[in-house]
Amino acid sequence: MRKLFIIGLILFASSLAYGQTDCSQTPEKCVLITREAAIKALEDSDRVKALEVQVTVLKDAVSAHKDIETNLKVELAKAIGENTALQKSEVRLTAWLDIAMKNSRKKCMPLSLCF
Repeated sequence: MRKLFIIGLILFASSLAYGQTDCSQTPEKCVLITREAAIKALEDSDRVKALEVQVTVLKDAVSAHKDIETNLKVELAKAIGENTALQKSEVRLTAWLDIAMKNSRKKCMPLSLCF
């Protein structure tokens, strides 16, 4: 049992040693980055996250603005309709008043008494 455990440990250690590649032998498989580049990449990722949040907030604001604009258009259409109805009513009442004024005048003939 002890020999089997030692053989397993040796196989595990050798797989770890050969599993890692040496960048000096095969540099095309390795990525080298400087400290400054790493810091800049982190700052850029933070900036990208902040911009994504800003974009979502702006999209929400635009959709809310569109909803408000739609509601205002509906209210404007209602107000214009009411105004048109009131103007129509005013014209109709003015016509009735004109008819009533013309019919209420007494026609006086010459040499007749009109009260």
